[in-house]
Amino acid sequence: MVDLRDFLAREGVDAQLIELQVPMKTADAAAQQLGIPVGGIFKSLVLRTDTGEVLVAVLPGDKRVDFKAVARVAGCAKVAFASEDLAFQETGYPPGGTPPLGYPKPLRVILDEAVLQYPEGYGGGGRPELLLRIRPQELLRVTKGTLGCVSR
Repeated sequence: MVDLRDFLAREGVDAQLIELQVPMKTADAAAQQLGIPVGGIFKSLVLRTDTGEVLVAVLPGDKRVDFKAVARVAGCAKVAFASEDLAFQETGYPPGGTPPLGYPKPLRVILDEAVLQYPEGYGGGGRPELLLRIRPQELLRVTKGTLGCVSR
């Protein structure tokens, strides 16, 4: 498993890891714990394209991924959720704690434009009991991400 804390320090990322008292397995639970709107929890969804590429779509917790829109932005015909094994293999993190950055090898990150409405958001922190607090612009900078409308 990758150590997100090491990645943040090594890359000079302006973000903080927040330790929760209990593991948060859903965006709703994390938002309730923090007392924020569900949209302020950024979901990192690991997807696989029809060409075999693994990428990560980041969207607010109150949105659903639009697979056709992701495929358009990614320049492929189809995308689907990656299997749990493939997601762990490619990101280095278990499901339920996948952060929007800090992978062992570069992965393409597509950020839904809706994340920009939040001055900061909380994503997976590498484990279900950790959250990563980060500004969307910092997330774009660090991931060299692509912005697109990929939610509904």
